[in-house]
Amino acid sequence: MNNYVISKENHLRRIEKIREYQEKNAMGSMIFFSPISIYYLTGYHFIPTERPIAFVLPQHDEPWFFVPRLEQEHLIEKIPWVGREIYFEYPDMIHPAKLFVKSLKEHKILDTKVGLESTTFSAYWGYTGPLLSDLIDKETSYEMHSSLIPEMRKIKDGEELRLIKISAKYGDLAHQLLQKYTEEGKNEVEVSLQACIEASKQMMDDLKGFIPRGLLPAHAGYRGQIGEWSAIPHSVIEKTVFKKGDVLVTGAAANVSGYLSELERTMFIGSPSEKQRRYFDVMKKAQDAALEAFKPGIPCSEVDKASVNVFKEEGMKHLTQHHTGHAIGMEGHEAPFLDIGVNEIIQPGMVFTCEPGIYEYKFGGFRHSDTVIITEDGSELITPYPRDLDPLII
Repeated sequence: MNNYVISKENHLRRIEKIREYQEKNAMGSMIFFSPISIYYLTGYHFIPTERPIAFVLPQHDEPWFFVPRLEQEHLIEKIPWVGREIYFEYPDMIHPAKLFVKSLKEHKILDTKVGLESTTFSAYWGYTGPLLSDLIDKETSYEMHSSLIPEMRKIKDGEELRLIKISAKYGDLAHQLLQKYTEEGKNEVEVSLQACIEASKQMMDDLKGFIPRGLLPAHAGYRGQIGEWSAIPHSVIEKTVFKKGDVLVTGAAANVSGYLSELERTMFIGSPSEKQRRYFDVMKKAQDAALEAFKPGIPCSEVDKASVNVFKEEGMKHLTQHHTGHAIGMEGHEAPFLDIGVNEIIQPGMVFTCEPGIYEYKFGGFRHSDTVIITEDGSELITPYPRDLDPLII
């Protein structure tokens, strides 16, 4: 058994939940197109290209994939317990969307009400095609259920939480190495690569049986948020050279079978100025307030209010640019969001980032981010990297 993937039994439980949902909503089958939804339900991880792929789940019959020829052996090796309908290529002489509808008719999927995740295949790398709703017969009954899988993904189960905790562990290691190798005169690319390579190698050595997603499963870097550019929350890599006095905003994580955590820190090269210290202290005070607010049974907006109130009290609300955080798991940003406008109730099993920040253009950005798991009676911080100022001075 591979301890670093979601088990087949777990995928089967997820499929059974879908079937219960189908029965409740009087649907004969459901069709999924999103690569993430397909992976969540089956464990089938593929490279989404222009070639359409679908997962068909009848309520009472066996599920099956609709895939291009080049995925046939991949499916046989990885997901042998799910059937396959194969088409050759896209766009080909007959468009795959038309072949898919033909397969649906042959399987009698369209004879009963169908639940659709979206109106057609996932558009990626240039796919275009007719909407399924335009191809199926007018008498076919169908409904849109685009929020079903995202809703299921909000509450993480034990296997998912374990993978996210492993992600946090190796994100922490990557960040340690990032801080270790950062110094005046080096540039962000060489430092980040060194940290990513060493952390990923250690991760591969430690986790026997682990299969990475990509060449470097553990990663840490700056994304260009260095010096004045640290005030741009979503900057991009610029191959910036570190210099004394720089404010640094970092980011680190690891991908464990598609599951993620998030660790970000504000660091300094050399002793920070009085103003830099002041901004750092206010940011950390706001994050402390948000971390203390996390607990089940409260609306997401309450966590956002906790950090915003600190910024207001300190006269720095005008320096904020975003909400306090977001859910995380299979994607870097997931719903629900820790935002003043979100009254969804926080529940045990949800996983959030906590990242209130302040930014002054041409001066610097100040943001920590930590990953928090909501428990039955509170919360668990799984990114214990130092948050105080002194350990973050290079």
